[in-house]
Amino acid sequence: MSLKSPTLKQQIELMQYALPRHLDDGLVMRIATPDDAESLARFNGHTFGRERFDELLAAYTRHYASDAHPIIGAANTLIVEDTRARKIVSTMCLIPQTWTYAGIPFPVGRPEVVATDPEYRHRGLVRAQFETLHALSDAMGHLVQGITGIPYFYRQFAYEFALDLGGGRVCYFTDVPALKENETEPYHLRAMTCADIPFAARLYERACARSLVACPRPESLWRYFLDDSPLARAYRMPFQIIATTDGRAVGYVDCNHDIWQDAITVGEMEVAEGQSLRAVMPPVLRWMKAHGEAEGARQNKPVNAIYFALGRAHPVYDAIPELLPKMRPPYAWYIRVADVPRFIRHIAPALDARLARSTMAGYTGELKISEYRRGFKIVFENGKIANAEMWQPTVDERGDCGFPPLVFLQLLFGRKSLAELREMFPDVWANTEPTVLLDALFPKQASCVCAVG
Repeated sequence: MSLKSPTLKQQIELMQYALPRHLDDGLVMRIATPDDAESLARFNGHTFGRERFDELLAAYTRHYASDAHPIIGAANTLIVEDTRARKIVSTMCLIPQTWTYAGIPFPVGRPEVVATDPEYRHRGLVRAQFETLHALSDAMGHLVQGITGIPYFYRQFAYEFALDLGGGRVCYFTDVPALKENETEPYHLRAMTCADIPFAARLYERACARSLVACPRPESLWRYFLDDSPLARAYRMPFQIIATTDGRAVGYVDCNHDIWQDAITVGEMEVAEGQSLRAVMPPVLRWMKAHGEAEGARQNKPVNAIYFALGRAHPVYDAIPELLPKMRPPYAWYIRVADVPRFIRHIAPALDARLARSTMAGYTGELKISEYRRGFKIVFENGKIANAEMWQPTVDERGDCGFPPLVFLQLLFGRKSLAELREMFPDVWANTEPTVLLDALFPKQASCVCAVG
């Protein structure tokens, strides 16, 4: 999952983004080197820390900007340096990974750790880096870029909120059932080790199958998440195995260090087929309460609840509905798809299968999708996608349906149905038969992506 060398053709296409690139006022954008790791760590720790230096992010930066990092490394990190003051003033990195759409793998580039010194903001430094990062990501074959971040900001760079991020249910500490007198825990939690990877991987794959978009996790990624080396320890994933009293593994849970809105966060939880999820939940809740209280004391933060950030739907919610009184709606991933027709061609087998199961089975014809200033069309032959390509709407040919720029991505990635988008945006429309076709191709479907971070 490291940076792939662009082909000669791609290198020629990237010449306009050749690095180092001289910007205004003595600023230079370049690719980082391992020698920059400590300076980057100090920069990110101060920039994100605001009132207090962010030691955790600094430690993570030291790792991802070093040769020791198995996925990112200095070669996937951009920095802008003030050559006069001899300091880093802006940075971002790219995390290559693979996601799936209805089980079909597709390559993704994830921009992360976007930071600029407050004194150097509003000079277009982030925009300049995104232009280069997008070109590099495209050259690596990434069909999609995805980023998490503050509201609105990344819309400036052709990203749309198109995929659910987080969301879930809250269990308050006061509702955690106490262990009865003279009762012993029927299940206990222990730290996951590499020996547990085959067991946990099977459960994770089953969880991915519930999600329209998911991030596969090969053994190398599990080992990365469990890495306990000094550099990696800051962002080590604290997976726990749920086991019976005789030591048999029956599930796993990710009880990370995040405290958000006075709650400790659970990012993943799965149990083996045939295991009662309701039976394991009380011991897990008691363990999570103790873990949360310890983290709250360590981080000097208030904590009074457990937040199961498992998306809109998860078996945990069905197992203990009476203990999860509060719902937190999901935020969203910013998604960029530079070439929508290319992505549609890539996922065509999934769309063909949906069409075959629908009332539009066997359809032959064209679907012209307008984004007003541009558009694209999908060509169908006997119920299968024969082609998808760019198409230009005109005053005389407005197409079969219309979406404001980028809004179609919400339909494509299953976050909203066509009916919901029409309710939200008065300029979303579709003719009668195209409405039936769009509903068949792009039904609303939940996603919970545990991406590589």
